[in-house]
Amino acid sequence: MEMAQEPVPVRLVPPSSLTELDLLEKSPDHSIDVTTASVIVVPANKARTACWFVNDSDTTIYLNIGKDAVVNQGIRLNAAGGFWEINKFNLTRNYITAIHGSTGNKRLCIIELESRYAA
Repeated sequence: MEMAQEPVPVRLVPPSSLTELDLLEKSPDHSIDVTTASVIVVPANKARTACWFVNDSDTTIYLNIGKDAVVNQGIRLNAAGGFWEINKFNLTRNYITAIHGSTGNKRLCIIELESRYAA
């Protein structure tokens, strides 16, 4: 003989509160012209899950994590396509800075992947 089970209450969430949930990943473009002065190219972001940096210039660019970038120190991005990736194996959510040691502006292409509910 089977016993009748108590009905489980169902709670409905009003649609208006669902609009606050942002479960989609976002990929802001932070591409920037780097100069001979250290500049923050990606702000600190606790929702970051990945970030890609590609040197789209004719000059070496240097990156640093959480402090000013310095020429010939830190993470070197060679000219014409040098790149660095932040991923789950080297994840940092700190700000990233960049600098170059030549003249003029040099293009650094940057895409950041973030998820509001990232672990």
